Amino acid sequence: MATPQPPLTPDQRIALEQKARYEKFARNAAIGGVIICPIIALMPPRKLDLYTFSLGIGFYLSADHLATSYTGRGLVDNAMRARLNPIPDLPTEKARETQQKLREDALEKGNEAMRKGREDQGIWHRLWMGNEPDNWKEKRMAEERQAFEEGKTYTSIILDQIWEVWNWDKKKDEEEGKNAESKKP
Repeated sequence: MATPQPPLTPDQRIALEQKARYEKFARNAAIGGVIICPIIALMPPRKLDLYTFSLGIGFYLSADHLATSYTGRGLVDNAMRARLNPIPDLPTEKARETQQKLREDALEKGNEAMRKGREDQGIWHRLWMGNEPDNWKEKRMAEERQAFEEGKTYTSIILDQIWEVWNWDKKKDEEEGKNAESKKP
């Protein structure tokens, strides 16, 4: 059973009432700050200045006060805990064992996917790389070396590549040849 508490003196009772009123006021002010500060910051004229910065600080302090009153920890502490341990501590031993098994299974599946990924690159790799062979870097370096030996610069190489993409891989010389032939009467 709970031990009975001694009766409060009038000064203690007044102090508790004042504390309760202050906490209620602080909570209501924090709720208001979370709502009003962003609204005021987004009202015209929208500009980044000391006024907007102070509204951002007001929003953060209000949100931090509410987080502290609900969880006992501030926003930064909650964010760090969520980053370090995204799944909060589990209440029972069986839940912790199940979580450990799931982590081991995910690790095994990840290793298996990495092995399989080397064999079959997947849809994202195919979308990004297209039909390029595995030795595309060596071919590109050889093309660049050959272009440098011919006296081209990086600018001319880049412009040639843009020309190929723009004209759907038609050669620049072919286009110029067709234009010269069409101009002859």
